[in-house]
Amino acid sequence: MSRQDGPVNHPDRDEVNLSQVAAVAGVGRAAVVCWRRRYGGLDATGGTNESPTFPRTAAVQWLRALGRLPALVDETHRRPPATVTFAGGPTITVYGPELFSPALPASGGPGYEEFMGYIEPDRPDGIPWPTAEVRIEQPGSAPYEVTDADVDISDWGGRVDFLKLIWRDGRRRVLPTTTELTEAQA
Repeated sequence: MSRQDGPVNHPDRDEVNLSQVAAVAGVGRAAVVCWRRRYGGLDATGGTNESPTFPRTAAVQWLRALGRLPALVDETHRRPPATVTFAGGPTITVYGPELFSPALPASGGPGYEEFMGYIEPDRPDGIPWPTAEVRIEQPGSAPYEVTDADVDISDWGGRVDFLKLIWRDGRRRVLPTTTELTEAQA
């Protein structure tokens, strides 16, 4: 296996090193070293001080939590895309969507919820910022609306950008599905 293959292309491999983690994120090894110092959360389980190793699954989750895992590379965690409609703005497709309730510690933890995923860099103009009201539809769950969500879009400078919406608990309201509305009207 070459270092470029990385942990995502080899799900049976349990341990990865800094260079392999960096290859998945599309950055150099030094960037991963810097992120570990700055944000913590990726603890070595083997290797040496100079060349630590990490559980593959933990490394992928850590990159995702930092917003550094491009969905187009994330072969082991494919999910159907979600649709996000901004009140007074566009509707966009979000790839690799995840809802965290409570939010991840870096985004506020308990007391907050967050939705994140990857979007096309050539998305339509008009996404409200810094806060928005949104409707989110994810396959396999009921649609919901969120009021006063903080909007954060990170430019990846490549094939995808990263969208994160964060809000306080209690601002998410589950909406009836089309089937439920039809049955209620009958």
